[in-house]
Amino acid sequence: MRLQIIRANADDRPMMRRLLENCLSELSQWGEVDIAYPFFDAYWDPQERRWPYLLQQDRDICGFALINAWSPSGKGTDLAMAEFYIAPHARRSGIGRDAAAKIFLMHSGQWELGIISRNEPAQRFWPKMIAEVGARDVERIDADGETIYRFKTG
Repeated sequence: MRLQIIRANADDRPMMRRLLENCLSELSQWGEVDIAYPFFDAYWDPQERRWPYLLQQDRDICGFALINAWSPSGKGTDLAMAEFYIAPHARRSGIGRDAAAKIFLMHSGQWELGIISRNEPAQRFWPKMIAEVGARDVERIDADGETIYRFKTG
């Protein structure tokens, strides 16, 4: 089984939107989310520092990642994992771990990611993932119902 991280193009928008809606629907069980996701179209604006990725295992699209440069902590960052989603049928197979590692290594620099505090699966996954990729200068910030991780890769 071969995992590919594919930069999504404009033709992929409808599929990405459906995956994002699934992701946000699931996230809503942990806290308030904005289903409208007003910055979605900006991921295809060449003037923006945003990277939309599809995750494909063999020929199956099994998830996505949205990367941008917005800093959840307000301290400034090069990159932020805005959204990361693995479809239910592909979970617990190692795809999430492999995809996150590849993405962190594709983009080196100062990273941030925010996790809804009540999202226990994500609270378990991300610290392990950050350690697995050998991140440096790891900082954990607890603020306003979310946990923010800051770290460097590359």
